Amino acid sequence: MIFNTGYGQIPYEGGFLKMISNFKNKFLRFRHSDWRKYKNEAPADPKPEKMLTYVKLFWLFLAGSIAGVLIEGTFCLVAKGHWETHVVSVLAPYNILYGLGAVLFYIGAVRLRDKPLALQILTMTVLATTLELLCGLLLWHRLGMRAWDYSNSFLNYKGIICLGFSAAWGIAAFAFAKLAPGIETLLKHCTGKPWRVACAVLSFVVLLDLCMTGTSILRWSERHYGVPAQTVIQRKLDTEAPDDWMQKRFVEWRFLDTE
Repeated sequence: MIFNTGYGQIPYEGGFLKMISNFKNKFLRFRHSDWRKYKNEAPADPKPEKMLTYVKLFWLFLAGSIAGVLIEGTFCLVAKGHWETHVVSVLAPYNILYGLGAVLFYIGAVRLRDKPLALQILTMTVLATTLELLCGLLLWHRLGMRAWDYSNSFLNYKGIICLGFSAAWGIAAFAFAKLAPGIETLLKHCTGKPWRVACAVLSFVVLLDLCMTGTSILRWSERHYGVPAQTVIQRKLDTEAPDDWMQKRFVEWRFLDTE
């Protein structure tokens, strides 16, 4: 005699207890095999090293660099009544500081995802404020310039960092902590071969742009402080990137001796 159950057919082999034993053994085998299958197929959070590949971080950097310029330009349009393009580049319409900030927040959100939300926000806020401070001090002491000025803001240090913008970094940290899974989902679509090839090409372009931007800003500072051109490159920069062009390109940048 055969009994049909939800777990298959159980033979009746002369005795109710024997039938129960057969049912129990078959049920347990089903449960164990089904659990192994579930464990193998259940989605797991990707490891940080798979989330933080160079290709993914590059596209996030590029997107953040462009989005930051658009957001700040829109803010100036609303607050000041005119558009301002705050780029940090001599070739492209992007700001590398915003791109670096986006990468920093995303790495922090991924690395600290198992930590309490408050600790994530605090850590990323401190790191972002520290990066802003280091960049400001580099411009101050190396080039005699400033690219932003918080002197009129509450609790500021040399106009480089202030409480208000640290709070803004905290809001950005909260957003990245919450949006990191969604960002990872989007970045997964940017890992195919065409994206990797484009990443390699654009990485070279960005590197070239960074070199040209750095040398142009350095030469701009040298001209202002009376350092004469001594090389072919310096003379070329004096012609191709003169002071008036650089000032229009880097709208809010100021020399310390003109304040």
